[in-house]
Amino acid sequence: MNFNIDFNYKWNYKEQYPKIDKLIVENFKNKWEKWDRRIKNTRDKKKYKIVDFQYRTRKTLYGMVTYKRRIYEYFDEKLQKLVRVCLVDEKMELPKYKRIGEDIEDTIIENFADGKRYRDICAICKKAGISVSSVHRVFKNLEINEANPVKVKLQKNQPIFVAIDDGHRKFWDFKRKGTKHSMRLIVTYTDNINHKVQNKRVKAIIRKTRTPIGVKKTAEFVKEHCQKFYENIEQAKIIICGDSAGWIKEVADYLGAQFVLDKFHLIRTLYLGIMAGNKEKYLEEYNHAT
Repeated sequence: MNFNIDFNYKWNYKEQYPKIDKLIVENFKNKWEKWDRRIKNTRDKKKYKIVDFQYRTRKTLYGMVTYKRRIYEYFDEKLQKLVRVCLVDEKMELPKYKRIGEDIEDTIIENFADGKRYRDICAICKKAGISVSSVHRVFKNLEINEANPVKVKLQKNQPIFVAIDDGHRKFWDFKRKGTKHSMRLIVTYTDNINHKVQNKRVKAIIRKTRTPIGVKKTAEFVKEHCQKFYENIEQAKIIICGDSAGWIKEVADYLGAQFVLDKFHLIRTLYLGIMAGNKEKYLEEYNHAT
């Protein structure tokens, strides 16, 4: 039995990739143009009038996609003039000059979270033709929406404790270099019951070590933090807790608050003042003071 089948033994994945990418790009184009035709047929014809056709090019992981869409015109009652709009762009929630697709943005964020450098991400998205500056803009425009917290209501002259301190830690940047950073940590709470703080809220300012921050900026940061999480902060009694560092006392003075040593530093000060060199002689006094 003879089989006259022409096999292409030179077929391989590398030869097929461009064909697959072309099919995907064509599918994107057809899908977006189909949405545009559907909007044309379902729009409010009395309100929106077709005035022009324009092409738009977007970048995807599989290449550039150029599609044709309709431009509409309608009368804006507030502005009292005719306004042009592209309804399919509004449906896809596309800003006017944005070219990078959502698939590229998702890929950039995922790889950046895995520790990839800008150049590595550009290589991964090679077909999209993005640059290092494009990757940087994605992160610059990335907004993290904070949840609106329920504020704690404070009574008149109710104490609110603000513990402040600096911490230092080495962070690795994406050039594989370790840089030491300082964290100005702020912890606020309203009470301490059975060694458990109540209504605790935490915030931090992270900066490179030896980068000046200043007393005024720290104090304003404390005020902003308290106003975000607590009501009636103006009539509360603010108590600044921390070590004996001069800048913490200056923050307390700036805010018109009371300054006290926190428990750890208070016991340490008692130990140094009473027990240093006299461990056996003043042990009873130290335990009593503690």
